[in-house]
Amino acid sequence: MVSAIGEGIKDRLATLWDTTPLGTLVGYLAVALALVVAAFLYLTRDPGSQGPDTAVLSSIETSTDEAISGPAAEVPDPAIEQPGSFFVVGADIIDPEGNVFVPVGTNAAIRVTEYPYVFDGGNGGVNGRVDSIKTWGWNTIRASLQCYNETGVPSQQEVIDGIDATVNELTEARIVVVLACHDGTGADVEVNDEIEVQVRAFWDQVVNRYRDNPYVWFNFFNEPFKTHEPEQWLELHRYYYDRYRNDGVDNVMILDLPIFGQGIDVLAEDPFADELGTSCNTVLGWHAWGAVSGAQATVDDYLEFSRAATGRGLAVVISEAGVPDPLDAGTAGNPEWNKSGYYAALEVALNSNIGLLWWHGTGDTDSDLYYPLKLDKSGFWSANNSGSLTAAGATFWEYSHRERRDIPFEGDVRDSGCRSAADLGPNATG
Repeated sequence: MVSAIGEGIKDRLATLWDTTPLGTLVGYLAVALALVVAAFLYLTRDPGSQGPDTAVLSSIETSTDEAISGPAAEVPDPAIEQPGSFFVVGADIIDPEGNVFVPVGTNAAIRVTEYPYVFDGGNGGVNGRVDSIKTWGWNTIRASLQCYNETGVPSQQEVIDGIDATVNELTEARIVVVLACHDGTGADVEVNDEIEVQVRAFWDQVVNRYRDNPYVWFNFFNEPFKTHEPEQWLELHRYYYDRYRNDGVDNVMILDLPIFGQGIDVLAEDPFADELGTSCNTVLGWHAWGAVSGAQATVDDYLEFSRAATGRGLAVVISEAGVPDPLDAGTAGNPEWNKSGYYAALEVALNSNIGLLWWHGTGDTDSDLYYPLKLDKSGFWSANNSGSLTAAGATFWEYSHRERRDIPFEGDVRDSGCRSAADLGPNATG
């Protein structure tokens, strides 16, 4: 029986050889050889193997991704702990994913009443404007607030409760909200004076409400000093720093510079802010309205002074800069200086990790918009980039949309000095 079967197979093979083209026979032999090799690999495989070579698959997938849409996004190493919050280390701000964060955005109003109230210019506020904010490429909104109104209309509590929904809406979209009280601007505010006591009541509620939301930053007083009074500046800001840090609050705090926020020169030359400015999560707020030491600033001035400050490990953000349109509508000192100051600040921002926030995206008072992004002085969200931008607004649009790659922070967030970073590992960099 076996012999007969063998003879039959032999005859079939002879017939196949005589009737099949040579190319087809070669194909059959290649398939047979592949099956033999596959069987050998299967029988000699590592029992712990989980399937195909993952490195080869990864290489193929990456090549395919690059062919379609460029390099694949880097996947965070799960073994590297992410900070989960913002930390300031030296001159760098680190985001919750462990990347260097550069604030880019605008000053804007949050509508808290049915009638125009402070800085909305009749245009309204940023309430419900997340999509437009993202269209502009922004990651930060500095909310212009009047935190104490001696008329009582609206009440302080109405303001506190009125901003809440918008703060939550923005921060849920991972947009930083800097809450800034514009009470006492240029008033040389002192601890326990009337303005300070009233504003303190605002912050006691607000800090407690947002203490667990790292996307809310606190700018206690907008431009509280018209001159350079280093001891008074330090006393006011140290009071607020200690008041909330001692209660375990680690949110970023922005401390406006002296001389209506313009004192980048004194920051560079005077160590008055070095100790507090290198403490847990503090950033110095610089308002680039075009003056240094009472004279018109140049681009070189701004570059030199900002580099001197960051070189000493001080984090800085340009939290106000803009150009009035028409030029004679300026309200922040010499309008020509405002213009040159903005363009010099833009040069700083383009050549450093110092962030830049436009003044103002919604309105400068309750009746007008003196520093508009739009020619028609409407809010930044109207038609988004409709071609109706001012000359300076067009440059800010371009700046806001320049490519910003995620740059992992290579240091140690524990160097922030914040208690909340103490339990993080040395490689908590995302």
